[in-house]
Amino acid sequence: MSKFKRPPVYVTDEELERLSDLAHAVQGREPAADTLIEELTRALIAPVEDVPLDVVRMHDRVRFHYDGALYDDFSLVYPNEANIAARRISVLTQVGAMLIGLRAGDTMTWRGADGRDHELEVLRVMRE
Repeated sequence: MSKFKRPPVYVTDEELERLSDLAHAVQGREPAADTLIEELTRALIAPVEDVPLDVVRMHDRVRFHYDGALYDDFSLVYPNEANIAARRISVLTQVGAMLIGLRAGDTMTWRGADGRDHELEVLRVMRE
């Protein structure tokens, strides 16, 4: 049994296609593409109206802990919209790929490509 926590993730049917196409298009060039593909593969897919309101979706603002540091009011965005200074995290980063589909209160743990263990906890999701 793995010591890493992987809570269920939820993705809308419309976001699934766009995110999957994006990840496959850059696979092999973007390290987090494989992570995003893995998360999408295990996601529970539903129409937008059936996805719980506290699930992190694209363009949502999120408050979360990552490896003990607090990140407050960051938006999850597509790569062309990313700007860390403006608090916009790309879904094609390790953290972004792990955020998509989590619910407020969920904690995700994993071993990164750097060989270190990481933890991400979603504290709050704010819809745009």
